[in-house]
Amino acid sequence: MIERGLVAPAAGGSVLVQWEAVLAAAAPELAGHVQAVKFDADTGRLDVAPDAPAYGTKVRWIAPKLIAAANEQVPDARVRTLHVLPPAPG
Repeated sequence: MIERGLVAPAAGGSVLVQWEAVLAAAAPELAGHVQAVKFDADTGRLDVAPDAPAYGTKVRWIAPKLIAAANEQVPDARVRTLHVLPPAPG
């Protein structure tokens, strides 16, 4: 892959791909209601979008638990902060 100019996916991509597993481990009631939309590996910031304000509030309350679960599911990710975006319908 390297010879052809391709590189392995970054940790951020893995966090986004593994988001459902993170939710299943930390807060299964949020599955289908909160999506991981962006991860900045340099700062460790994970942006998530709830589908309703109540889910955003829940994410804010349990952010430390979600961060720990993300780092457990994707050890090389080094998630440090969770940023809740405004609700995104559907």
